[in-house]
Amino acid sequence: MSPSLLVRPALACFLLALLFVLPAGAQSVADRLNRVQGLLQTQQYDSASALLEELTAQRPDHGRAWSLLGFARQSMDDVDGAIEAYGRAIEFDDVAPRAMYGLGIQYARKGDVETAFEWLARADATGRVDMTQIGIDPNAEPLRGDPRYRALFPTESEFADPFVEDVSIVHEWVGEAAGDQFGWIARNIGDVDGDGVNDVTTSAPTNNEGGQAAGKVYAYSGKTGQLLWERVGPAGAQLGLGIEAAGDVNADGVPDVIAGGPGVGRTWVYSGRNGEDLLVLEAEAEGDVFGRKVSDVGDVDGDGHDDVMVGAPSNDESGDNAGKSYVYSGRTGRVLWSARGQNSGDAFGSAGAGFVSEDGMVWLVVGAPGVANGGRTYVYKGLEEEPAFVIDADETGSSLGGMFVSVVGDVDTDGVPDVYASDWSNNAKGASTGRVFVHSGANGTLLHVLTGEAAGDGFGIGPADAGDVDGDGYDDLVIGAWQHASAAPSGGKIYLYSGRTGEVLDTFTGKVPGETLGFDATGMGDVNGDGVIDLLVTSAWSAINGTRSGRMFIVSGRVRS
Repeated sequence: MSPSLLVRPALACFLLALLFVLPAGAQSVADRLNRVQGLLQTQQYDSASALLEELTAQRPDHGRAWSLLGFARQSMDDVDGAIEAYGRAIEFDDVAPRAMYGLGIQYARKGDVETAFEWLARADATGRVDMTQIGIDPNAEPLRGDPRYRALFPTESEFADPFVEDVSIVHEWVGEAAGDQFGWIARNIGDVDGDGVNDVTTSAPTNNEGGQAAGKVYAYSGKTGQLLWERVGPAGAQLGLGIEAAGDVNADGVPDVIAGGPGVGRTWVYSGRNGEDLLVLEAEAEGDVFGRKVSDVGDVDGDGHDDVMVGAPSNDESGDNAGKSYVYSGRTGRVLWSARGQNSGDAFGSAGAGFVSEDGMVWLVVGAPGVANGGRTYVYKGLEEEPAFVIDADETGSSLGGMFVSVVGDVDTDGVPDVYASDWSNNAKGASTGRVFVHSGANGTLLHVLTGEAAGDGFGIGPADAGDVDGDGYDDLVIGAWQHASAAPSGGKIYLYSGRTGEVLDTFTGKVPGETLGFDATGMGDVNGDGVIDLLVTSAWSAINGTRSGRMFIVSGRVRS
């Protein structure tokens, strides 16, 4: 879930589907496919096609290479060439469903509607393809007036019953339009309306109400589910690509909201009371991606106003895309602290979080997924220039600290909050399995390593801060795996872990194709008054109101026996 997923979702899904597992002993093939992936991501389709033609000539038994060649050729508008490549790819079971989808789309481009639907029906019948992606595929336009097109999507009854487990839904919210990605991030912001129940903020960073990809943020009552206020970004802002609770920035007794608009290099702090602007923070330079991640950090300077962190992972001060992170005064907006990436490509500031303890101790956590060997997370105590300790990726790491880091609560009950760092694209069991690490905030000792179930799961989504759900005195962890597919392709899954033992306490599994349950997940406190902490979870690519319209739930956190 990077900006590439916002602006090139079809490519992102395609690569996720194809690059999960490589044949044993295929390191040289893996190297070439990694090169191909980079070329495709930068839209160098001619070069990618040339490499893949060479690879398929040498390794005609490599299904993924054929399927990628089909995609490269279709991106070059070589429809017949794409059909040829996809026709070879269907011979290989691991990529056949995706290749069938590709064939259907290419025949649609040729105007052969009957053959298109034949291949799409075959892809759908495998149960291994998220067919909802057809809703944002411009090549499917010739099919959209046909009744068979709608039949490729989940039914209304499927959307009404999205969980495998017996789950109690407290509230549900649905995105306004296809492509909004409502529920991209969702957070407990505290009680902003004074009714004694914590409230919710979320975002739809590609909502078009204010112009193309303007973005929109929302605040909802945790008690009633009613909309409290909303804000719309300017065109291109992607408002809400980064969004978090901001603490009480203006010291009026009501918690506030911070939302980044990295597309225009600005970040806004909104009054939790009514959504009015409190601060507008601006990037140092165009292209810094300022506001991709934002966070509350507590009152770090002791002036009675909570302060905020903003990341700029494409800042070039220390080298191209080395990145930078800032802490701003909530009272004045001036910079209180900043730190930079060490080398070009570090993307320092891609994730960030902070916390101030009751005794005034400050923790700042910053992710840098581009650091060599799979990423790094820096943990600072106080407003120091040097980190107290770092968390490095393991040998299967990919982009540790790329999206989610947090001060997760007191997992080991030593009286000191602990630190969480996620690598949702970690390759532990194949590409994008996902893995997370929890370290002691006191001394950096590793407390837990948790890993996704299978390649492609994308395990490690969310800040993980559940609170003490099972009542054993230890803060627990809630973690999403947005692409988990045991019950449906891209159905998603959420895990609730014991902070004390690391054991799974509960699961929430999506059974609707393309639902992406676990796009985000966090604790909400006790919303329904049953004495147990509830959970805020999202499905930002749900097709419930059109492809990738998105939806969000508060579900009961009661641990089922």
